Amino acid sequence: MTTSGILWYRRFRAAAYTSMVGLIVLTLLIVLPIHPFSYLPPIIEGGGPGLWFLLGYLIYAAVGFGGFASLSALMFAVETYEGRRGDDTMMTAGFVLLYSGVTVTSVLLLLAGALGGYAINVQGVTTQVAGNTLGLFVYPITTSSLVSVIAAALLVFGMSGAKVQPR
Repeated sequence: MTTSGILWYRRFRAAAYTSMVGLIVLTLLIVLPIHPFSYLPPIIEGGGPGLWFLLGYLIYAAVGFGGFASLSALMFAVETYEGRRGDDTMMTAGFVLLYSGVTVTSVLLLLAGALGGYAINVQGVTTQVAGNTLGLFVYPITTSSLVSVIAAALLVFGMSGAKVQPR
């Protein structure tokens, strides 16, 4: 089956919904006193690696839910009211890469922050030792962030040449 019969706003809305479910689960893990997640609030409070954790959370909330919901609304207007469709190849590649790039970036930031913060605030290691842990995540986070930027460019190019579809 080709993707030409599927409207893109529905995919972005689904991505927003799944990101919101992930965000709800993550929030519950942070705030409920469930071991080992009960270590997360002091890690966030401790700063340093906790800021990485918080950044991952905020990116997932802002882009994972807010970004996909906004794209869904935009795509709905373009596809429904204007009757235009973007290039399916670019839209498919952009959608998959953006969803995976944002998710992977957020998860890596969360993981790096949690591990580094646990090492400092629970195990009592020095910030330099915890910094070595964070350093392991820099390249993968950079790579997944670049994937997200490339994905956004693909989506812009995919919609820039959107053509009116016959009804």
